Amino acid sequence: MVDDSEPGAESDLRRRAAWLLAMLAIVAVLLIVVISAVVSTNDGGGGDSNGGPGPLDSVATTASGNPSGQPSTRHRRHHPGNGTDGGNTGTSSVPVGGLTCPTAQTCILDGDVGNSIQAINDFRAGQGLPAVPGSVSPAAQTCAVTNGNGCSGGWAETLLSKPDGQEAVQKIQQFAHFDDPDMTSIEVGWAYDPGAKLYYFAIVRNH
Repeated sequence: MVDDSEPGAESDLRRRAAWLLAMLAIVAVLLIVVISAVVSTNDGGGGDSNGGPGPLDSVATTASGNPSGQPSTRHRRHHPGNGTDGGNTGTSSVPVGGLTCPTAQTCILDGDVGNSIQAINDFRAGQGLPAVPGSVSPAAQTCAVTNGNGCSGGWAETLLSKPDGQEAVQKIQQFAHFDDPDMTSIEVGWAYDPGAKLYYFAIVRNH
């Protein structure tokens, strides 16, 4: 009969304790490696891998953040997305003719209501640069009607108290880089928010 108080039994217990500690250490190391990999993946997801123009600095205004009720600007970055905004249910995606919306929802305005393409090319002419082709596009309209939350590619967006392309250019030219000599074409879009009585303007720059 073996007495558990013998030195051999005590040594066996120590070996088991050491093995258990070693296993716990291995599990801890694995957890640290997994957490580090997840954090690294989240931090590195903002690059533009397609070689095209990266996101421009966008300029946007929110009525709730402006106590005076007058259009102001704030500077932010926005990473390329898929050009849609599935979570925005307070907007209408069907272009509306004229300068107002048929309902209380923010709506896309049909055409270049503020003559922004001409204003952009006038600015470029003042910088000694050639005019670039411009068009109204669904991508730019989506960028405008979602107030910068449904944009993709190189874009900039701002809010205005009236649909004025000249004013829009003045507000965002330092962020939209209208004087870029490598710019080949532009896409624009306009929207209107009946509640805030503000016009949204967006541009997508192409290389």
